[in-house]
Amino acid sequence: RSNAPRKEVFVMVIVYQSHTGFTKEYAQMLGKAEKIKTYTLDEASHQLLSGTQVFYMGPLTAGHIDGLDRAMKRYQVQGVCGVGMSMPGEGTMASLRRSNYVGSAPLFYLQGGWAPKKAGWLKGRMVNMVTRSTRKTLEAKGSARTPQEQAMLDMLLHGGSFVAFEHLEPIRAWLKSQG
Repeated sequence: RSNAPRKEVFVMVIVYQSHTGFTKEYAQMLGKAEKIKTYTLDEASHQLLSGTQVFYMGPLTAGHIDGLDRAMKRYQVQGVCGVGMSMPGEGTMASLRRSNYVGSAPLFYLQGGWAPKKAGWLKGRMVNMVTRSTRKTLEAKGSARTPQEQAMLDMLLHGGSFVAFEHLEPIRAWLKSQG
């Protein structure tokens, strides 16, 4: 039997909320890649002790990460990721920081997508209202649209997904740095 000090093992789980499936897809991909258990916010409330260290992922509604307040009250939130329709960038991150209190936890953003058939009538109307100016701006560019802008316009008009494993790289690197 060794008297050497035991190294503390860092254990974290992923807790997420998802409405149309994009956040769930990212959470499950991340959990599988990093061998971390994943729970929906509702499952977590039955299966995890208060104070458990979690990485929280949630969809954006009007810039707010759904379920984040609930997760912050119950768990030790070590990192946070919002999943939305906007293209990633400094403007998106600045707005995410303004609209969500995450304390000292690092904040990440992933572009998910839009699934109008899964969203329901009211949410569909809200998204159409909020994205009207973006659609009009992109449509006005015509043939001058970049491939990214065309993909964004197609998603806004018809639905679509930007979920991709490689987008998880910054989160995976951060998770590795925690261990």
